[in-house]
Order: sequence, then structure tokens, then C-alpha cells
Amino acid sequence: MSDSIPADLPAAEALRLADRAGAAARRPGELPRWYGPAFAFAFTAYGLGIGQVIEAGQFALIGGLAGGFAALTGGLARVAMRSDGIVRRGMPDGVGGPVALAVLAVCAASAAGMVLAWQVGGGPRWIGGAAGLAAGLTFWAGTGRLNRRVRRLTETD
Repeated sequence: MSDSIPADLPAAEALRLADRAGAAARRPGELPRWYGPAFAFAFTAYGLGIGQVIEAGQFALIGGLAGGFAALTGGLARVAMRSDGIVRRGMPDGVGGPVALAVLAVCAASAAGMVLAWQVGGGPRWIGGAAGLAAGLTFWAGTGRLNRRVRRLTETD
């Protein structure tokens, strides 16, 4: 019984402890550590796959690749939602703007990767791979920044 709360705890102190425990339970946690690398892999694989399909002229497979990408990332997001992180507990105030900027950064990085690969003379495989890799690495960096932001916001509470 050494782990229990002493019986002579004043009611006001018990209520304060309960309020702190409740606030901690509602406070958003960080994204899981595997989230960024897993999505980086998914983006890279998708970009490489699109490049391969275009190079082979099998355009009908693009829809299947998009469905596979959606299934993989949807599954990853579902697992993240079931974890005890930011997705499950809700987005804290002050994070919406950085999330929107991260989405724009992923799109811009993907476009920049495509343009760079095209400028150096890469074929569709290289262009798709560069776009996927740039998007994936940017997404990974964005999740790291989001976790740092959530950590700072929860430290001030």
C-alpha cells in the first residue's frame, strides 16, 4: 500500500490533484515517432511506383497505385489515431497554421523534386522518385516540427 495516496489528504488537495490529472489526460500528446518515417516511406514508394508506371506506359495502373497509397496511409493514420497522441486527443490551439504550412511545404517539395529531376535530364522514374522522396522527407521534417510545437504548447499549460 506504499503507492497509495495517504488517507489524511485534504479535500482541496485531492481536488487539485484530480484537476491536474484530468488536464493531463486531455492534453494532446505528440505524434508517434514512427509516423514521419512511415509516411516518408509511403510517399517515396508511391512516387517511385508512379514513375515506373509512366515509364512502362501502363497508365491504367496509376489508379491502383493511388488506391494502394490511400490504403497504406489511411492504415497508418488509423493506427496513429488509436495511439495516445495528438490525433486521438485533438488538435491544440495554435497548431492549425503550422499544419497548413506543412501541407503546402510537402506539395512544394514534391514539385521542386520533379522539376530538379527533369532539369537534370531524368526520365519518369527519376522524376517520380524525386517527387516522392522530397515529399516524404518534407513530411517527416514537418511531423518533427509539429511535435516540437505541441511539446512547447503543453509545457506552457
